[in-house]
Amino acid sequence: MLKTIKVSLKDTFIYGLGNIAVKIVGLILIPWTTNPKYFSINEFGILGVLEISALVLTALMASALPQSLTRWFWDKDFKENQKGIFFMSLSTQVIISFSICFLLVPFSSTLSTLVFSTPDWSRVITYLIFASAIQAVNNIVNTLMRLQSKSVLYSITNLFKLTSVLILTLYFITSRKMGLEGIYLAQVIGNGLVVLFLIGYSLKNCTVYFDKTVFRSMSIYGFPLYLANISSVILNVVDRYSLITWDVLKSVALYTLASKITSVLKLVIVDSMKLALGPMMLKRIGSPDIGRFYSKVLLYSSFILMFTIIGVSLFSFELIKVIAKSNQYWGAVTIIPVLSISILFISMKDFTIYGLHVVKKTKIIGILVIVSTAVSIGFNYLLIPHFGITGAAMATLLSQFLFWLAVLYYSQKAFYVPYEIGKITLIIVVGTILSFSGLLINHFPLLPRLLLKSVSLMSFPFILYLFNFYEPVELKAIRGFATKWSNLRKLGENLKSLKGIADEM
Repeated sequence: MLKTIKVSLKDTFIYGLGNIAVKIVGLILIPWTTNPKYFSINEFGILGVLEISALVLTALMASALPQSLTRWFWDKDFKENQKGIFFMSLSTQVIISFSICFLLVPFSSTLSTLVFSTPDWSRVITYLIFASAIQAVNNIVNTLMRLQSKSVLYSITNLFKLTSVLILTLYFITSRKMGLEGIYLAQVIGNGLVVLFLIGYSLKNCTVYFDKTVFRSMSIYGFPLYLANISSVILNVVDRYSLITWDVLKSVALYTLASKITSVLKLVIVDSMKLALGPMMLKRIGSPDIGRFYSKVLLYSSFILMFTIIGVSLFSFELIKVIAKSNQYWGAVTIIPVLSISILFISMKDFTIYGLHVVKKTKIIGILVIVSTAVSIGFNYLLIPHFGITGAAMATLLSQFLFWLAVLYYSQKAFYVPYEIGKITLIIVVGTILSFSGLLINHFPLLPRLLLKSVSLMSFPFILYLFNFYEPVELKAIRGFATKWSNLRKLGENLKSLKGIADEM
C-alpha cells in the first residue's frame, strides 16, 4: 500500500508540474487582463464568460471518448490491440470535433448576439470554437500518455503549450492591441503546435482498426458519461451564466477573478491527483485490497486539498492586491473561501464515483449529474437576485455538497467502500473554520496579519492530531518522511530514490 502511495505521489508531482504551468500562465496574465490600459472590467467579465463557454464546447466535442478509451485500454480482452483502440478513439474524436466546429462557426455572430446582445464578439467566438476543437483532440492524446504513465512527456507537452500560448498572448495584447481576439488566437496557435509536437508519438501508437461491435460497446458505455460530462461542466459554470443573466458584467468580472484563483486548487491539486490515481484505481479492480485503497485515496486526497484550500483562502486578500491592477477587483476576496471549499466536494465526488465505474453503472452517474445541474440552477435562481456574487458562490457550494452526498449514497449501494467518514468530517469542519478566519483579520496591519495567517495554516495538521486523526502507521511514516527529507545533504540521493519507485511495483 505504501509503495503504491509513493508511486501516486511521484506521478501527482510530475503531472502537477504541467498543470501548475497552466495556472501560472493564467495568473501571470491577470495583471494584463485586469489592467484598464488593455481591458475594461466589463471586458474581463466577457473573458470570464468566454472561458466557461470554451469548457462547455470542449465537453460537447469530447463525447466521453477519453473515459471509454481508458476503460477499454485496460480491458483484458483488448490488451493486445491497444493501438487499434487508440486509433479508433482518436479518429472518431477528430471527425466529431471538426464536424461540430464547422457547424458552429457560421453562426458565431448569432451566438455573440445571443450571449452578449451584440455581434461584436463573433470573431473571438470563431477562434474559441477552433481552439476548443483542437483541444478536444489533444485530450485523447493526453489520455494515452496517462494510460502509458508518460507523466514526464505529459508535463513537457503542457509546458511547451503554455509557454507558446503565454508568449503569443502577451504579443497580441501588448504589441498588436488585439484584446480578447489576441487571447483566443494565441490558443488556436498553441493547441495547433501541440498537435504537431505530438504527431510522431500519436502515429507510433496507432494501428488502423475499426470494429462496429467494439465501437458500439464503447458508445453505450460512454454515452451516459458524455451526458454526465456536459452536465458536470454546466454545473461548474452555471453560476457565471446566471450572474450575466441576473446581474451586471462587473459582478461576473469579480466572480471570474475569484474563480481563476480557486481553480488553481482544482487544476494543480485535484486534476493532478486524478491524473496520477485514476488509472491506478481502475487497475485495482478485482484486487483484494481495493476497498482500503479507495478509502485511503479519498482520505489522503481530502487532507492534502484542504491544507491548500486553507492556504489559498487565508492569503487570497494579499494575492489579489498584488496581481489585480485595479482596486475594483478587491471585493472578490469575500467569496474565495466559499468557492475553495466547493472544490473539496468536487474532489471527493470525483474519487467516490469510482465505485460506480467498477460495476459499470454509468447511467446512475449521468442521472445524478443532470439532477445536480438542475438543483444548481435552482439555487442560483433563488440566491443571486438577493445576494449577488455571494449567492452564486453559495449556490455552487450547496450544489456540489449535495452532489457528493448523492454520489456517495449510490456508489456505496453499488460497491461498498469503508470510507472514514468521521475523519473526513473532521477535515471539513476544521478546514472550513480556518479558511474563513482570514476574513476576520484582513483589516490588521500587514506583518501581524501574515503571521496570524501563517500560524493558522500550519496549525491544521496539529489540530487534527489532537482529535486522534492519524493511525500509528501513518505517524511512523510521517516521522520517517520528515527525517529523510529534512537532511539536505542527502537531497540528491533522495531524489534519485524516486526513480526506482515504479520498478518496486
